[in-house]
Amino acid sequence: MTSYPAGGMTPNHPHNSEFYSHSQAKILAETYYNLGYNLYESILPLLPVPNCKTEDSWKLWPAFINISFSCEIILKLFYENDNGKMAHGHKLYEHLFKELSVASQKIISDITINFMTANGSENYTYTTFIDDLIKSENTFAYERYVFEMVPGRSHGLQCGFLLSFARALNALAKGLV
Repeated sequence: MTSYPAGGMTPNHPHNSEFYSHSQAKILAETYYNLGYNLYESILPLLPVPNCKTEDSWKLWPAFINISFSCEIILKLFYENDNGKMAHGHKLYEHLFKELSVASQKIISDITINFMTANGSENYTYTTFIDDLIKSENTFAYERYVFEMVPGRSHGLQCGFLLSFARALNALAKGLV
């Protein structure tokens, strides 16, 4: 079996970055997004009630874990571009988005708001964007262990928001150095 070097084992730190490489981080983010989005698209026709099977609805979590992780990687790229150092943590709002420059926050929120509006959320505002981001900030960390959740303590998925947010971030990532 072929083995490959782990993330930081081979020195490849462009621009004095803590990331293994920005181009590789963008590939990872896009791959996680595509895996999540493609899984979501494949199960979407199976979800309409009353014929939805429980096993089909459980497939939403892996889809959105991947989509959320994609968002985390790209927000960390933005953070590093803005601050010259690497961010740590999984919380999309608390650890990452709110620590970005005002310019980065604006472009990310503007594009996400445009995507949300185009997808039918007519009165979608910056305040709504922040509310959805806060609700979604722990998707990667919490939903990896959804099978351990105590009934009544779920962390509902913000599907439309996460799809639009990830789409916006992946589009913007292509322009990051």
